[in-house]
Amino acid sequence: MMSAIVIQRCIEVTQEIALLEKRVVESSFELALYSDRIETNTDHFPIDSVFDISYRFPSDTPHSLGFLYLHTSRGVTTYKIKTSPEPFIKEFKKLVPETKYHL
Repeated sequence: MMSAIVIQRCIEVTQEIALLEKRVVESSFELALYSDRIETNTDHFPIDSVFDISYRFPSDTPHSLGFLYLHTSRGVTTYKIKTSPEPFIKEFKKLVPETKYHL
């Protein structure tokens, strides 16, 4: 089995409501870049269907959640992140040069 070129840790936040309390539960999963696809635990995108990857952190507050955007032929998919995805994006751009999708 092929190993991932680079991994980006993504965050999933859910709310659980119990009898007397509401809890926010945070879990994480991996967004993995392979030479032919980008994969999560529940989805995959062929590399030739991914046009770009961008991100933003809405505030300068430490430990704030940011957003990673996969721009694909299916639309934009958003993932929550806590760490910079620069290494992930750098490796993606090696596989998919920007000139490929510009007219």
